[in-house]
Amino acid sequence: MKMLNVACGSRYHKDWINIDFYADSKNIKRVNILKGLPFKNNSFDIVYSSHFFEHLSLHNAKYILKEIHRILKQDGIIRIVVPDLENICREYLKILENIEDGKDYQKKYDWIVIELLDQMIRSESGGEMGKIYANPSVVKNESLKKYILKRVGVDLPIIKRNDYKRKISSALILNKIISIYTQMIKLLVPKKMRELVFINASIGEMHKWMYDKYSLTKLLCDMNFIDIEIKDYNKSRIADFNQYFLDIKKDGTSYKGDSSLYIEAIKP
Repeated sequence: MKMLNVACGSRYHKDWINIDFYADSKNIKRVNILKGLPFKNNSFDIVYSSHFFEHLSLHNAKYILKEIHRILKQDGIIRIVVPDLENICREYLKILENIEDGKDYQKKYDWIVIELLDQMIRSESGGEMGKIYANPSVVKNESLKKYILKRVGVDLPIIKRNDYKRKISSALILNKIISIYTQMIKLLVPKKMRELVFINASIGEMHKWMYDKYSLTKLLCDMNFIDIEIKDYNKSRIADFNQYFLDIKKDGTSYKGDSSLYIEAIKP
């Protein structure tokens, strides 16, 4: 069985073909996904992608789904995971209704607003979410820590570390040159206007769209997929899917908490 993990990030398995814009492991193939998927028609049994499509415009999302449809075999399975707009909105409204019940709800309110909005509007790397993660008072607040873990699967405190030594390459050198050039250009813009002109957050941090079960189902249907089903994080039509630990941690919990939408469909 041939399986493809699109925009795998740091979560991949050696039994899959894993592709991403950046490759810091020998198990990841560096691909500019927005230029198409460099594979033959009808060549994959499974295509999986987690927390990637929300970073695409609707136009690009349709293009990538068209590419996935092209490379999937007949009866091949696509599994997509994205933040669940319905879940986040319902949680926001529930907290808002109980906001007068004490500081616990007020702290949760601060978080849920960030969860909903931050990655759509942030202008610097990490944004307001990063500030929450780095806040010592949050790390000490066991109730809020558990809530964030339940929501998005992030266990605080986060220990930043470099898992892989980045190899010097022409692409890395070019990116560094572009970064230096951009920083020089910024100096020409008045400081008070820089935030309006430049976005310092990376592409992978920014959300360009949000989906719920209706909109993502409709999108897949429009792109000629059939048998569309909403799934739990630990349920799949993909044989032995949990053994790859892509959506599930080894302790049986979800990598992305309660706030994600899991959907599968078939290429007819």
